[in-house]
Amino acid sequence: MKKIFKLIYQFFTTIFIFEVDAKFKKVNKKRASVFLIKSLDEVKANKIVKKYFEETKFKLSRFKRKSKFIGLKRKNEIICSGWIYFGNKWKIEEINKNITLNNKYLLYDFITEKKFRNMGYYKLLLNIIQNQLRKKKLTIYSRSYNAKSIRAIEKSGFKMVGKLKKY
Repeated sequence: MKKIFKLIYQFFTTIFIFEVDAKFKKVNKKRASVFLIKSLDEVKANKIVKKYFEETKFKLSRFKRKSKFIGLKRKNEIICSGWIYFGNKWKIEEINKNITLNNKYLLYDFITEKKFRNMGYYKLLLNIIQNQLRKKKLTIYSRSYNAKSIRAIEKSGFKMVGKLKKY
């Protein structure tokens, strides 16, 4: 039954693909600091991140697939976070479709904690990532119905380059 619902969901889902040539942007960190976690060992060494992964253990396997966890934190809280992948191929799970990245950096699965939403932290994090990966081509995707995410992606300089569906 679960597989049937997943197929129906995939059938009606459209993914918007965005790209940007990363360049330096002036940012105001809003009393937040950036963290970048590259391995499981770094997760264990960071209390805040360790707590995050206690609730989302399934995401730990992403480190084995060349992904890095990045985010903004303040005091003992993660404000906004997401993932960076570098490679040639990627499977977009929402529509069960593979894409070719041609050695672009892929940004995916970003989330802003509820109490920090609508405060510009997602856009801020995307701008910080662009500063860190200057002169690189970045790709990010979003479900077509996620208007707030799309708005932040576009405001941080990304341009839509395509739409994908399962069929």
